[in-house]
Amino acid sequence: TPSHPPRLRCRHIVDSSRCHNHRSSSQLPLQTNDKSETSSSDTKAPSNTNQSSFVKYGRPQDITSESFGPLLPIAEALDEATGGWGLSYADLHPATPRTTVGRVFLATNFFYAAAGLWLGIQGDWFYGGLTELAGIVSFAYHYTQLEFGKNRSEVRLALLIDYFCAGSALLTGGVYMVQAGITSVPIESLVSAGVAVVCLSLCWVWEFGYPYIFWHSLWHISSAYTGYLVGQDHLSRI
Repeated sequence: TPSHPPRLRCRHIVDSSRCHNHRSSSQLPLQTNDKSETSSSDTKAPSNTNQSSFVKYGRPQDITSESFGPLLPIAEALDEATGGWGLSYADLHPATPRTTVGRVFLATNFFYAAAGLWLGIQGDWFYGGLTELAGIVSFAYHYTQLEFGKNRSEVRLALLIDYFCAGSALLTGGVYMVQAGITSVPIESLVSAGVAVVCLSLCWVWEFGYPYIFWHSLWHISSAYTGYLVGQDHLSRI
């Protein structure tokens, strides 16, 4: 004897089938939503981190008396004249003073030391000393740049001092070239100076990470060599 009448068995089978279909259909939207959310997250464009610090963060907000002390008026004037660009600097992450790339980058400042020392030995201790000082301050600036990273007042202060020292050496070299007469300056000096300017300009095109380190390293080498050539030419005329 069957345990259920035929009609009851049929109704039980139909009801079970409906329940199963209902459960299956209720799960489908959840699966579809998961897929759509995954696909939308996959299509999101990654943020561009290969930008200069100035482009990403805008004008410096840490130019204060606590940071710059007696140099604050000069820092404010430079910041105002350049719209904030003058005291911005490149974020060199992931390089640090302890990585191989960072150490090689810092070592390129010794070209200034070599050029300045040689000019001093030859008799021009003034220009040689300025070149030496530019190399020391440049080393300090780039060390803080590598050590502290982006948006730090310590780095901006070092950058401002670097402007003074490098500018003094560049101005003195320019005076030497004017005294000699631009047509009398050795072509090698002019070519080296042109290469230095190009490398420095490209630092501002790629003002981030490894590209900046590459071009700025070449700027150190080529500008130090230019200073040496200009100093040698000046010594040969006096």
